[in-house]
Amino acid sequence: MSAPEHYDEHTFSENPEVTTPLQVPEEVRTDISPIPVLPQLGVALGMLALVFGITYVGGSDKPAEGTDSMVRVEKRLPDDMRIAERPSGTFEDLHLQAQSVIVWDVATQRVLFNKNADEARPIASVTKLMTALVAYELLDPDATVTITDEAIRTEGDSGLLSGETFTVQNLTDLTLIESSNDGATALAIKAGNSVMPQADGGSVFVSAMNLKADELGLTKTRFHNSTGLDLSETEAGAYGSARDMAHLMEYLITKHPDAAALTTLDATTIYDTSGKYHVVKNTNEVAGNIDGLIASKTGYTLLSGGNLVIAVNLGLNRPVVIAVLGSSTQGRFTDALALLEEARVAVEQEI
Repeated sequence: MSAPEHYDEHTFSENPEVTTPLQVPEEVRTDISPIPVLPQLGVALGMLALVFGITYVGGSDKPAEGTDSMVRVEKRLPDDMRIAERPSGTFEDLHLQAQSVIVWDVATQRVLFNKNADEARPIASVTKLMTALVAYELLDPDATVTITDEAIRTEGDSGLLSGETFTVQNLTDLTLIESSNDGATALAIKAGNSVMPQADGGSVFVSAMNLKADELGLTKTRFHNSTGLDLSETEAGAYGSARDMAHLMEYLITKHPDAAALTTLDATTIYDTSGKYHVVKNTNEVAGNIDGLIASKTGYTLLSGGNLVIAVNLGLNRPVVIAVLGSSTQGRFTDALALLEEARVAVEQEI
């Protein structure tokens, strides 16, 4: 029997009508073990715990040192203290294809709209938001990353070459904009080996991703790899809820705004350290049509369907995050745009 096919945003033949029964493994609920047992694993996890030692309990009114974030948020309120009611006359008569969505008002820390927002679902390449975040917290943005043969063997072809070298910043940009699996794997290996040079860097990195998810309180999120590629026809490479993905995006744009800043562009040019360049096209087909876009990330596999997470500034320092999971190839864009329009109306009603 041939190995099951995996799909990413470069290799699949998109068919919005394809549906696959969703089977969320038991491990997603609680204690997943994302990497093989390593003799030095305890040491690695201890070192990672030191790196991620300060628990995140909400946004901060102060960006990370050295960043230039314009996003300011108050501390996140406990769930039972949030104002969940949406303004009257908004988010009505929406016909969404997505199975799970949330519209999260970062500035006021409240849910403007949700549909099955706490349901754990395959998140596909939305995974790369966490890949970028953990890479930024383990590596200097100006450090260099070499594309290895192992990275090139990862499914999908984004035009990277074995032996090519990028700065962490440039490779992160390329990985998020073009949803490069090769780039995500190279970042994971480099960052993982920065913690444990003699270990399987990719596996150590996945442990770091799960530690970070725990630190951020993403209770429905677990990662099996750094790309989001499906592991088989019935098991995804990562799971998360719409609420978790909105909070992950919130953290990224407040703490590391540079990490996803170029995901607002339709296309751009990314250079390696030798001066050679790659022209990369955004997998978010509507990025250039969204006024105030702060950051975005798409995802698609046969198991996940169409996913999209966007952060948009709806006014003077009024960021809103919209997470759409389990839609179709094109439906993720129409769903997000429809929700965005309603969010604009909701915010305008408050003025």
